Amino acid sequence: MLSRFPLRRLDADAIRDAMLAVSGELDRQIGGPYVPYRSLSPSQVIVDEATPGAHRRSIYLQHRRTFGVSLLKVFDAPSMVFNCTRRDSTTVALQSLTLLNSDFARRRATALAARLDREVGSERDRRIARAFPLTTGREPSTAELAAAGQFLDHQPAAYPGRKDAKSRSWIDFCQMLLASNAFLYVE
Repeated sequence: MLSRFPLRRLDADAIRDAMLAVSGELDRQIGGPYVPYRSLSPSQVIVDEATPGAHRRSIYLQHRRTFGVSLLKVFDAPSMVFNCTRRDSTTVALQSLTLLNSDFARRRATALAARLDREVGSERDRRIARAFPLTTGREPSTAELAAAGQFLDHQPAAYPGRKDAKSRSWIDFCQMLLASNAFLYVE
């Protein structure tokens, strides 16, 4: 019975909290008032980064019946309108697009890249070796190490004429790890 465990995606709250944790930004304060969100449009509800407590765990986010934080809704956060006895777990293209295009994901990738620089310096292989355990919980394989190195060597060409092309490449790499199945799923 223990030989196989079905693949399971993290819940919406856990994805947001894990992204904050690996980026080193998670506010671990317990208790206190809820963190309000802001509605940019009926379909886009965010937690403003300037709001005090914006990096607290998702359990402390404001919840209303009519609105929910967009990132959480995309990853099947339960509806507040009906009783939720079991959370659904869907896989739709909007989830991947959200992780690749949302400001929240990009900011977490930026913070993760800065954390890697602080913790291990600028040596590429050491940064890659630190990024994998933080995001996937395991060491990178030889093939992953080679692919990551190749990506980081070629990605600066995507930002021609920019002085920050190398740092943008690291942010892209970190965002790629945060959007990976190894980060989103528990095996």
